[in-house]
Amino acid sequence: MPDDTRPAIPAPPAAPKAPGDLSAHRALLDRLAQIVGPANVATSDADRTFFAEDTFRSLETPLGAVAPGTVDELSAVAAACNAAGIAMVPRGGGYSYTDGYLHTRTASLTIETRRLNRIIDINPTDMYVTVEVGCTWKALDDALAPHHLRTPYWGPLSGHSSVVGGALSQNSIFFGSGYYGTAAEQAIGLTVVLADGTIVPTGAHAIRHGKPFMKHYGPDLMGPFLADAGALGFKALVTLRCIRRPTARRHISFAFPTAAAMAKAMSEMAREGIACESMGFDAGQQSARVTEAKRSFMEDLRTLLKVIQTGGLMDGLRIAFAGRNYAKDVPYGMHCAIEDKTEAGVASLLQQAKTICRDAGGHALPASITRIVHADPFLPPDSILGPKGERWVPVHCIVPLSVAETIIAAVQDLYARYKPRAAALNIRTGFLLVTVGNYGFLIEPVFFWPDARLGMYDRAIRPEHLARLETFPANDEARATVLEMRTALADLFAAHGGVSFQIGKFYPYDTAREPAAWDFLKRFKALVDPKGLLNPGSLKL
Repeated sequence: MPDDTRPAIPAPPAAPKAPGDLSAHRALLDRLAQIVGPANVATSDADRTFFAEDTFRSLETPLGAVAPGTVDELSAVAAACNAAGIAMVPRGGGYSYTDGYLHTRTASLTIETRRLNRIIDINPTDMYVTVEVGCTWKALDDALAPHHLRTPYWGPLSGHSSVVGGALSQNSIFFGSGYYGTAAEQAIGLTVVLADGTIVPTGAHAIRHGKPFMKHYGPDLMGPFLADAGALGFKALVTLRCIRRPTARRHISFAFPTAAAMAKAMSEMAREGIACESMGFDAGQQSARVTEAKRSFMEDLRTLLKVIQTGGLMDGLRIAFAGRNYAKDVPYGMHCAIEDKTEAGVASLLQQAKTICRDAGGHALPASITRIVHADPFLPPDSILGPKGERWVPVHCIVPLSVAETIIAAVQDLYARYKPRAAALNIRTGFLLVTVGNYGFLIEPVFFWPDARLGMYDRAIRPEHLARLETFPANDEARATVLEMRTALADLFAAHGGVSFQIGKFYPYDTAREPAAWDFLKRFKALVDPKGLLNPGSLKL
């Protein structure tokens, strides 16, 4: 059973705190309206409540939100807020579940970056693209496609709405990560706006003459501003590497009797560099996301047509024959996409993958999941609610490949200790596994539970999808238990030397660092943000 001597963790509030009075800040808000235009300053009670929430909870309710449309506007907004002593919290696509853009002070403003969405330069000769950080991953990929280019890591599953800057602030994996690693590893140049409005070019952007083609020319001063949870500077412009779009792709799925067997196969495939994306599900997560989703016949048909358009008639027929229930009785399922420059190259990698999976005790499944994902990679963010309308939230860490089986067993043990209480509260659990390059193994435990919806879902999720889902009353006890389990998992991950993306204000980043490293980070924060106004609380700063 869980350790009952630990202080109880209170439930996150069911709704944000009521917005406070704005009169004391009217001069600043008027000044910001002059900088960005009145339409781009949101201070209604509804807007302030929306910007108080992430996908799990709320803390304080801000004064409102400001949306700069140029780098100079972002600089002027930061300078005005800094002079007034108002905290600034950057926000991109808006799908954090770790308090990443939540407010810890009432004298605080959300700085929305989604108007900074222009693609500045696509250079097919020198193989890079420069883009404003509010551009979505989908828009970037669509713009690169006619040039037969893409970025090596080319976005998260939420790339329909998630923006480039968010992935650089939080770090991120998925499309292409099996070969190329994380979002932050793709950046070669970054222009940052500091808390006082100073514009600082770093990496390749610091080259005085010429093109932003190479990150390293002396010390790498870009690094501190990547994966910083928005605590050290506003990202404004980024240059990313490009590669030629692969011309050959195949898919493979295998079932395994245990999580350890699946992890063994995934890790060996990662060492061999076989899959551009490799993901594994336990039965709970697989059932939730594959076999229970409420979709209409027309949506299924549209998906099938997209598969046929991108993968050909045979891919479509394979999915049609497999149906949507083949994975119901699979305890652990692994699903991979394999890319190469030639069909022969893909065939060779595919044969290696099959041998590895069979040696680990797996048997082949219909390879539908990654086919469907690649046919329509960037979907609307409907999955921030569970398939029945229940609440959903994950937590995660990345460990070395050698620790994969150990961390899975530790998560399963924690689930077992909480099982009686979770079952009584109708909390369902599962986990997702993903490999990162040839060095990392990610485990993402997830939670589903019946609870009242947050208001932000009404703006984030398609209305037609919301209309199909059940609604539930507020469930404080279940919500508190989920937070307790997530916190216990975060502590467990730190104890195993795991690292996390989307650190926000949730993960124990301070106690997970060596003391000298933590002290240096605090000194660097004091240098770039001496008033402590940029996303207070992120990284535990």
